Amino acid sequence: MSKRAILYTRVSTDEQADKGYSLQHQLERLQRHCESHGIQSIAHFKEDFSAKTFERPEFRKLIKFSKENIGRVDYIFFLNWSRFSRNAADSYGMIRQLQKLGIEAQAIEQPLDLSVPENKMMLAFYLAAPEVENDRRSLNTAVGMHRAKKEGRFMSKAPFGYRNIRKEDGRGVIVPHPVEAPLVKNLFHEFCTGKYDTEGLRRAMALKGLEVSRSRFPGILRNTVYTGKILVPAFKDEPEHFVKGQHEALIDEHTFQRVQDILDGKGTMRKSSNTTRDEFPLRGFLQCRLCGGAMTASASKGNGGKYYYYHCQKGCEERFKASVANESFQKFLTYIKPKDGVINLYETILKDTFKNLGKTNISEIKKLDEIIDRNRNRISNAQSLMLDAEITSKEYNQIKARFEKENRDLLNQKLELSSGRDDYSEYVSMCCNFLKTMDSNYAKASLEIKRNIIGSIFPGKLIFENSEYRTTRVNEVVSLICLNNSELGAKKGGQPKNNFKLSSQVALAGIEPAS
Repeated sequence: MSKRAILYTRVSTDEQADKGYSLQHQLERLQRHCESHGIQSIAHFKEDFSAKTFERPEFRKLIKFSKENIGRVDYIFFLNWSRFSRNAADSYGMIRQLQKLGIEAQAIEQPLDLSVPENKMMLAFYLAAPEVENDRRSLNTAVGMHRAKKEGRFMSKAPFGYRNIRKEDGRGVIVPHPVEAPLVKNLFHEFCTGKYDTEGLRRAMALKGLEVSRSRFPGILRNTVYTGKILVPAFKDEPEHFVKGQHEALIDEHTFQRVQDILDGKGTMRKSSNTTRDEFPLRGFLQCRLCGGAMTASASKGNGGKYYYYHCQKGCEERFKASVANESFQKFLTYIKPKDGVINLYETILKDTFKNLGKTNISEIKKLDEIIDRNRNRISNAQSLMLDAEITSKEYNQIKARFEKENRDLLNQKLELSSGRDDYSEYVSMCCNFLKTMDSNYAKASLEIKRNIIGSIFPGKLIFENSEYRTTRVNEVVSLICLNNSELGAKKGGQPKNNFKLSSQVALAGIEPAS
């Protein structure tokens, strides 16, 4: 009775392109071998899968077929040992498993009689050679990927909001997508308003064209790539860290961090009124002078037109024209705008301060690295406990998620500490220039920016009375700059022209210029 064999052919895309290992070529060689040796071919399994492990779809089917036909299979033929496996340790185990089934694994181009002990040395060479080749290819790829990421290049498929392109030198980069990028910006902005939870926002954005599954949606809100950063994984002795990417950021740091705080339950999900409009930039910042309650705003129709008012929510008689209050606030900004000499002094001081901070950042970064390493060890220890059945997989996943989240935050802190002081210098200059033209910037700003300006200057409520404002609390930095501004201005009788007080009972002198 003739011997019977299973034919196994395997190829991966790169091997077929580089070396001509086509499946059909392998099959023809194996069939000719069987014919010339009088061996019957009873099955053929063809694979298009990596040989790093034996967890391959067709090979699993081959093993199942062999177990179902014990005594009817004598050989498994393949072209050479690299078709069988590229992992020496796994190969020895699989060969023993096949031998228990009465099957001999054999490469027709590299035949070995494994009953001869010395031939096991040749088998080790045949198995190790493709494994070494595979490891070298993997290492070269890993080194190249690591180097590219350290250079700030995004090496994968572009996330939603970007598209992949190639520069003139052939290197791949990502650039904002003309249609998708505005959707990403709108997504983060809407989430910051507090009007939506994640699922509500996902559905709302789907109507605008940002369609993504429920499971993938939080990943967009967590993706640091949108802030212009690239995560460089740990490699050899180099710890995991962030670098500035070569791509354009779609989301600023402040907005991104606010979104993270909301997702983590640290930020407040503010209820945003859908009636806020351009005529009411002060809505939500005003307090009733009569009862201390919050003030709202609305439009009234009359005499053929609409008239806009701020009024008390509790029904008090407090009510005044929105245009008058808005104009008074605009004049107030003009009045408190710092003199160039004051702001230039602060700019110099701040730049010197940030420059000196660099001297202490090295020790801070070292402390962060120690915490990050400790968290990684905790994750590794938890994994060992799970493998030893001392904790459940659910408990392990909770521990892993906790410390990975903490490490992401720590890596962000590292990036801020390791960033060059030139960046801070740029931001300081930008902010100081904004303060120099604060009134004109406010006048031409969008409603959102106007409200951001108001909120940053006055964390407390504003009370409007007799065309003047007073407040419960003013931003300490603004108060200090404006105080210096008044002291540097014209004096009469040796007294400063203005004096800021943080009392809701006393009007701030000079908030509205004397008429």
